[in-house]
Amino acid sequence: MPLFLAAEPAPAMLANLIEALDQVETGIVLLDPRMCVRYINRRFGEICPGSDGLAAAPGLNFRMLVEHAACAAPADTASLPFVDRIEALVSAGNEEPSEIDLPDGRHLLLRCSPCPDGGRILLFNDITSVKAMQEQVREAYDLASRIRVEHQFNAETLESQAAYLASLAEAADESARNAAEANRQLEQEIAERRELEAQLQKLATTDSLTGILNRARFLALGQRTLEHARQLGRTIAVFMLDIDHFKAINDRYGHLVGDEAIRHVVAQLRAGLRDNDLLGRVGGEEFAVVLPRITRQSARRIAERLRRSVETAPLQRGADTIRITVSIGLAILHDGDQAMEQLLGRADARLYAAKAAGRNRVAAEDDAATDRHAYLELELRS
Repeated sequence: MPLFLAAEPAPAMLANLIEALDQVETGIVLLDPRMCVRYINRRFGEICPGSDGLAAAPGLNFRMLVEHAACAAPADTASLPFVDRIEALVSAGNEEPSEIDLPDGRHLLLRCSPCPDGGRILLFNDITSVKAMQEQVREAYDLASRIRVEHQFNAETLESQAAYLASLAEAADESARNAAEANRQLEQEIAERRELEAQLQKLATTDSLTGILNRARFLALGQRTLEHARQLGRTIAVFMLDIDHFKAINDRYGHLVGDEAIRHVVAQLRAGLRDNDLLGRVGGEEFAVVLPRITRQSARRIAERLRRSVETAPLQRGADTIRITVSIGLAILHDGDQAMEQLLGRADARLYAAKAAGRNRVAAEDDAATDRHAYLELELRS
């Protein structure tokens, strides 16, 4: 992600993204989980004239947009199979590129990417000119092939046509070169579209401040890891981490330094985790970790190592040395666990126990004494 996005507030970052999307030469339509239109960029308005006016209407759904693109009213039964086919492709989340032949003779290339929230990212490219050029090339090759076959059988009588055949061959070669260039341009457009898709996917699944998994993506991958572990009879561990006295850092040094402290802690956590461990930001200064294929003892050692790495690596801000610590709650997969939220809930309870017991420590599910002391202290303070 570009560095300027991480430092900008969300409204400015969204405005920059919308401005960038309006500059691309691919038509973009964003749908919500109900298949209603969230956003239409400038290029789609050019591909489908008048659609930008439709976008202002509340409740505009994808079917209405397709019917408008087909220049057909909803009651026009001749257009229903065409509209139904496109609607079915998008509803099914079919990610394979699909060619769409519009009733007005234009040809579009549609790519659909499902979003984690159930919505859709739709990319449209007008390939009418490319299709027309390909058809011209095919016709030219067919013509050249017929002439060459005829020449083989009538060589004695077609000598006078040699110049004519040469000119046809030259035209066919020129058409072939044009087709090759058109294919190159189409491949470039597809590569640019895939890069844009990757950027949109990253925005939808990562935390803009730290670059790690956001809450929704972390829960989805964590649930997948839990189900995989249950199928194979393995265990997993879950950490909940919280930066101690984070509000004091914000109050004393300001929110920019607070953001820097969050990124500093994330860097320490990343360095202490394995490649297959999941790390996500689930709150302002709260983080969660999923460690697959690990024993209870190993999970405890890793939690202590993470805690020490943060404690022994203060943030240097000019002449100020900002010492940071974290509290960690640890939970292990139980036989009855079906959802990642169950492990996170127990790990969160352990986190509260660690904070109540004095912070800068690890509290696990088997720390009964620590738990009892922590909750008693928490009740007395409240």
